[in-house]
Amino acid sequence: MKNTSLKVSIFVLLVSFAQLLNAEASWQLDKDENGIKVYVRDSAGSAVQSFKGVVNIPARIPSIVTALEDTKSYPLFLHNCKTASDLKTVSDSESFKYIVTNMPWPVKDRDMIVHSLMSQDRNTKKVSIKMNADVKLLAQKPGLVRISQMKGSWSLVPAAKGTVKVTYEMNVDPGGNLPKWLVNSLAVDIPFHTLRKLREQLKKPVYENAKHAVIID
Repeated sequence: MKNTSLKVSIFVLLVSFAQLLNAEASWQLDKDENGIKVYVRDSAGSAVQSFKGVVNIPARIPSIVTALEDTKSYPLFLHNCKTASDLKTVSDSESFKYIVTNMPWPVKDRDMIVHSLMSQDRNTKKVSIKMNADVKLLAQKPGLVRISQMKGSWSLVPAAKGTVKVTYEMNVDPGGNLPKWLVNSLAVDIPFHTLRKLREQLKKPVYENAKHAVIID
């Protein structure tokens, strides 16, 4: 009898765990405009929603990678980016960047050290860029709130008619006590405007025939 009860308990726990995983994996479409789709979902243990933006861009994969690595141009397309600079280049596929994000008054601006690691599937040509927040490479600066918890990614997948399916995904804790309306709006505005402006950025001639040391067409 005890064994039966134990088995039932374990089964219930496994079912509950599976339901939790499914709930976390469920993206909800929040915005569909100008060819860009933005999805949000609740994150376990966090009051901040994760976001995912998806758009098809008529460009070459090396061109997009070059734009994403062009740190000095981040304020032109990365939503609310105030300044950006290169901190450390480990290799052609690994780097550390420093980004300051502009926040509406009276909220303090945020800064973040982004560790990026890039890879490409040579068969499908898909490029994956994984991002995490680093807290050790640069001392905290006065007047700014350091973002210490962030996981994100860029996914570039060849699509039809010479386009690339670009997916920008992130879960970030901006730190501090932010108004709920601001947190909710950022979860939609950041991916939408970043992808919209990245698409415009890629129309510039400098990126059209760009080549990359480790990324192929």
